[in-house]
Amino acid sequence: MRAIMILTLALGLAASATAVDTGNKHIVPVKDGAGDGMADTREGGESYADALVIPGLPYEDSGATCDNTNDITPSCAYSYAPDVVYVFTPQADMVINVDLCGSAYDTVFEIQDAGGVPIACNDDYCGLQSGLLHVNLSAGNPYYFIIDGYGTDCGSYILSLPVCCGCHLECPDGSLTEGEPDCADEYVDTYNGGCNCNPPVFQPIWGAPDGTRVVCGRSGTYSYQGYSYRDTDWFEVYGWGVLMEAALIAEFPVQLLLIYGADCSYPQYLAASGGECEDIWLSREVEAGTRTWVWVGPSAFSGVSCASQYILELAGITPEVISPVGTGTWGEIKSCFR
Repeated sequence: MRAIMILTLALGLAASATAVDTGNKHIVPVKDGAGDGMADTREGGESYADALVIPGLPYEDSGATCDNTNDITPSCAYSYAPDVVYVFTPQADMVINVDLCGSAYDTVFEIQDAGGVPIACNDDYCGLQSGLLHVNLSAGNPYYFIIDGYGTDCGSYILSLPVCCGCHLECPDGSLTEGEPDCADEYVDTYNGGCNCNPPVFQPIWGAPDGTRVVCGRSGTYSYQGYSYRDTDWFEVYGWGVLMEAALIAEFPVQLLLIYGADCSYPQYLAASGGECEDIWLSREVEAGTRTWVWVGPSAFSGVSCASQYILELAGITPEVISPVGTGTWGEIKSCFR
């Protein structure tokens, strides 16, 4: 489903049912409750040594953790909770999705390699339950899937690994590579973080002679000082006196903004959002030489693996280099990721 709307708001406001948040910061929900108090001997193994083998995908299993012990500490959340362990060895390189969304307590989920090094971790993806999108696994390597709890929470869980994924995008020939380093925990974006940075920083994109350009980029979500963030990419283009168009497809649930009122304090923009592998687009007549920002980022603040791919197609942008124009004062804009 496509949702397209025109909004005017000051940056830094929290997202709501009627506003699209163009910032990165998302405070992890306050934890309460102690699960459902269930115990169930059907679940995964107690430790790495007796991890329950996942034979292949799709896969689903259920159990409960309250009768287990706290063997492993996840990297992305505070946890002294009992945990269980599964192990999966893919026969070919693959990308997986996994979730605990049907679980009855506040879960934490982590994937580790054979040496115990975290590959991906998530606390809150669907409510207080965990999930990960587009995690890359290599053929022949064992990976440990750890189901844990926030704090001391334990209870019943449902582990779901569907056949994945909806699409695997390849950069088209002749496309422009975004070039930003892949995000990771404690990452600070000084590359193209736009109005989320102090000072703001944008990546200029110029059209080919016909006013078009294809950008191949990567994004994801990560943790910074205990908060959840998304890698947002801000591209600066200029109008060509014709219809400016932006079309986007991504390997993850995504959001697209066409910011025609390029002002960090009071932007005016069109917005669209879509699910993984869903085409979305925006268009607007933009006067020649008018600075415009195109914003791309995950629609969620957690659960999207860094280095997830997207492809952005632009049309109606000027192929001529125009000197940037100042954006005004910075006093009302938050500092970068802090």
